[in-house]
Amino acid sequence: MSTSTINFGPGRPWGGVSQREYQRMAQDPRHQLAYRIHFAALGWADRHGHASFGPGKLAALLGRKDKPLSDQSTNNALARARELELVSPRSGAACLVLPSYVFQKRKGAPVPCRLHLDR
Repeated sequence: MSTSTINFGPGRPWGGVSQREYQRMAQDPRHQLAYRIHFAALGWADRHGHASFGPGKLAALLGRKDKPLSDQSTNNALARARELELVSPRSGAACLVLPSYVFQKRKGAPVPCRLHLDR
């Protein structure tokens, strides 16, 4: 994938999204947790499709007000999101990964992922 062009392949149309809006939706408790994980991956994804979160940050984002989601509930939601192919099987609470056939971003610093050193 070129860093200057977004290309999902021949005959594969695409459109842009507001990452800020996906960040908002990721925090909206009206949505199911697996989809909120997908929204968080889209909302915070860097140009390589990785959305990194500090310790406890994803659980806090998915929780309600001042009560973060438990580790077990976070892991269950992650497992469901992976099962539904909303995020890559490589995703975890510290880094949600979107495959390049789902997400591409033209701009942004190529910051190395602290978990996925293969990019």
